[in-house]
Amino acid sequence: MAEIFNLSQQEKERATHLHKKSIVVDTLAGGPEVFSQSMLKRLDELIEKNASTPAILDEMNRLGTQEIVEGRFEEYKEWWEASGVDVVSATLGAFGETPFTYENALRDIALWTRKFDSLSWLVKATGVKDIKQAKEEGKRAVILNFQNTTHIETDLNKLDFFYNLGVRIIQLTYNMRNFVGDGCTERTDAGLSHFGIQVVKRMNELGILVDLSHCGHKTTMDAIEISTKPVAFTHVFCRKLNEHDRGKTDEELKALAEKGGYCGIVVVPFFLAKESPSLGHFLAHLEHAIEIMGIDKVGVGTDWGATPKPLQVRLNEEIKRLGFREEHKVNWDAVTEGFKDWREWPNITCGLVSRGYSDSEIKGILGNNFLNIFSKVVG
Repeated sequence: MAEIFNLSQQEKERATHLHKKSIVVDTLAGGPEVFSQSMLKRLDELIEKNASTPAILDEMNRLGTQEIVEGRFEEYKEWWEASGVDVVSATLGAFGETPFTYENALRDIALWTRKFDSLSWLVKATGVKDIKQAKEEGKRAVILNFQNTTHIETDLNKLDFFYNLGVRIIQLTYNMRNFVGDGCTERTDAGLSHFGIQVVKRMNELGILVDLSHCGHKTTMDAIEISTKPVAFTHVFCRKLNEHDRGKTDEELKALAEKGGYCGIVVVPFFLAKESPSLGHFLAHLEHAIEIMGIDKVGVGTDWGATPKPLQVRLNEEIKRLGFREEHKVNWDAVTEGFKDWREWPNITCGLVSRGYSDSEIKGILGNNFLNIFSKVVG
């Protein structure tokens, strides 16, 4: 439990009880970011051979999956259980020699399918019913997401294809411009294209949640207006508290709330604060979003985990290919006090207790607020 919040024993017990009884949803996480000893050894070998960062990430993903399904990677489940998280939204196909491609999406769907087929405690969630049943049975649920629409290329039919494979959340852009619209780090922002409008409408028809976390301002506002169903910012922070291209403005938060949308706040250190980031800064962003949107529309999308030191420098370079620049201060070796890795997820609940929220409000922030919108859009 987070001692930084100075909880009394009674408050700690209340936080523990709430965390256990709530359906805890992390609206942007792939599960524990933990590496086994054999993975770390293989990582060192690849770095010594000067393998490319995409090749290293592919190998870690493949090897991790192999060890998990063969029961040789106990830390993975141990970290998940320590987190108390019941549901994650896991991103597919983001990395590779060519990021966010159709082929990368299929590769990651195949790897997750192997986990679902092999692990009795892990289930694919294609609707709220799957999530509630998983909670009742003591299992963990995974919602498959894309953080870009480049996976569908320019073929609307691929939305149907990926829907049938279980994808239920798709972010329209990742930082840079694509055929749908403009990202938040692009030089200009023209908003949604005509193709982008078609994509949003088709996602509404299928029951895929529209995510706008990395979208530019005009693209964000266009999608909120055009969508006939609520949309989401699954992993963002408030630009009012930290001026940064990836943050969402009060105008965007207000527009999202007016359409019944959802906002998940990150624990990414360099997004929360310019100096000494902590869960206190996370709570400040959360409370600002609540002030603008209402307490029934805000939750948690951590978008952060622990990364081995040998990989941190590589990732700081890799992220530049995805649209971040020097001024965005992306730093993989940064730490958020109170959330050094996913096992400290319960500290978030402690923070909510420290702020005096009621049980129902805390359960909403931990997961029910997201489940409400997910039910309306996906079913």
